[in-house]
Amino acid sequence: MKIAISSRGKDLNSEIDPRFGRCAFFIVIDVDTMDYEVFENQSAMLGGGAGIQSAQFVASKGVEAVITGNCGPNAMRTLEAAGIKVITGCSGIVKQAVEDFKNGKLQPSSQPTVEEHFGMRGMGMGRGMGMGRGMGMGMGRGLGRSMPSGGELSGLKEEATLLRKQLERIEARIEQLEREGQTAKVQSKSFLRIAVPMDRNMLSQHFGHAEAFLIADVEDGEIKKTDTKIPPPHEPGVLPLWMSELGVDVVITGGMGQRALSLFEGKGIKVVVGAPQMDPVEVIKEYIKGTLRTGENVCSH
Repeated sequence: MKIAISSRGKDLNSEIDPRFGRCAFFIVIDVDTMDYEVFENQSAMLGGGAGIQSAQFVASKGVEAVITGNCGPNAMRTLEAAGIKVITGCSGIVKQAVEDFKNGKLQPSSQPTVEEHFGMRGMGMGRGMGMGRGMGMGMGRGLGRSMPSGGELSGLKEEATLLRKQLERIEARIEQLEREGQTAKVQSKSFLRIAVPMDRNMLSQHFGHAEAFLIADVEDGEIKKTDTKIPPPHEPGVLPLWMSELGVDVVITGGMGQRALSLFEGKGIKVVVGAPQMDPVEVIKEYIKGTLRTGENVCSH
């Protein structure tokens, strides 16, 4: 799980910045491994919209919670719309805040703690804009009618950007659920045909260059039949079609390229990558029992 913390410095011993939208840095931390990344807040000096821009930035990093001192209404709405929990009222050292979060000592906030434009400094606002009482009032009367239109336009553009990001997140989630549904459907079948690429009677780490394939028929959790098949000459797209014609449901391998993965997915065949180099029959047995340990896809092309 990743969280983002507004910080004054670039490491876990830095102090928490009380400003969210205009903090100096964002530290994005994986609370399970304590690995972290530091990002300078590019929105800190914006004349307006800093909270929204900052919220959109941390949302793009895949965080599930934000820890900060204060959060304004625009940033709060943007974070909540992205499904991110907001924890305010925090101070002290970043590392301690992470520990408090992991121990369940920090609770999400439901309301903003400051008004808009909190933390703006040296931006030409407030008294710095006073060019004399009379001139200031005159400019206020002259510009008062045009400002709402510009503000509304800016707000609508920001909202449209946020909606596009939400739509992308929703579409990605739909795609993930569809893949999971396909996997569950495969695993629920009482009969499975599983293919494992082989080199010298061991699982091949490179699917497309395997000497042969062990094809196993599995029924009610037991291997009923095995056969060895010699693949056709290796050409792009040939093996997924061949496997589909053989009625294969699952392919277990060490590595497979992204294009081949997409082709197998299109034919409804589940692919398990990162399997260890061992006896193919044992690989299938481990898969059936749900104890097969897999690592990274060893093929990156």
